[in-house]
Amino acid sequence: MDDKCYITFGSQMGDRYSAEAEQPHLIELRLLLEKHCNKIYSPQLDEFAPILRVDGDIWFFEFEGCEKLRLYKKQRYITVDIGMPKSKWQNKSSIEIKKYLIDSLVEALNLFVKRIKKGSPIEDPFVIADKSLYVN
Repeated sequence: MDDKCYITFGSQMGDRYSAEAEQPHLIELRLLLEKHCNKIYSPQLDEFAPILRVDGDIWFFEFEGCEKLRLYKKQRYITVDIGMPKSKWQNKSSIEIKKYLIDSLVEALNLFVKRIKKGSPIEDPFVIADKSLYVN
């Protein structure tokens, strides 16, 4: 695999304040993912791509947790939207925000594994090394 990170964590912030609250923790998590989760967990996929959607005053997504799980076989990636309402970041400590991010990432990875294992009876089933995914 190239220098490309295998598990990415994209984001869309609702305003400047949500970005200021979230970005330092999200950047730290991205660096950890790049450092420790750099294996290929499924030979059919090039990327696991959860996307964090954080409510703010300009953009508000109005959901919490994981929604819109999508597997793009031709593009070789899987993604899910993770909603974070204002109540989960506004007036919260760094530890509370980090815990929310980690818990949400674990939930997203569980959904990815479940969806990949589900496969399709018509096509070749997807392979996933889920045990090594959780070791990292």
